[in-house]
Amino acid sequence: MIKFGFIFVSLFASLAYSAPLDKFITWDKDPTPPALNVTTLNGKQVSLSDFSDQIVILNFWATWCAPCIKEIPSLLSLKSQLPSKKFAVLFVNYGESAERIEKYWPKIGKGSTTFIDPGAKNTKPWIDIGLPTTVILNKSHQIKYQIVGDLDWSHPDIVSIIKSVQ
Repeated sequence: MIKFGFIFVSLFASLAYSAPLDKFITWDKDPTPPALNVTTLNGKQVSLSDFSDQIVILNFWATWCAPCIKEIPSLLSLKSQLPSKKFAVLFVNYGESAERIEKYWPKIGKGSTTFIDPGAKNTKPWIDIGLPTTVILNKSHQIKYQIVGDLDWSHPDIVSIIKSVQ
């Protein structure tokens, strides 16, 4: 039932018409993010502290989420436009098994890394509404923006917003 709800919300969010900047929701709650302890497909533990002094663009996705799959190439394009010493564009799969992700990620992730959290124990606190969800963290790893639904990350206004985050 939860998966169906995410699919419905994801499709609705994707179909809803709005200007790209309208999807950027300024975070007005506690800016301290939940813990994020995930692994690579090889089993290496990863946390936000591994990306200290970097602005983090954290995208939560799933293989069953069509808007997620549609959005990933755009995020990969954004990643190539940002200096890697200052920015980290990270992908985190929401709750699927490593075996399932290994079938899909090489096709859609084009050489990039995705982190996994089978069972969504660590990623669930990050997701308010549905997938895809992207969270922008400043250098101090405080939440600045949340974006629900897919987005064209190559839009010049969006690139400007990302580059302005401190």
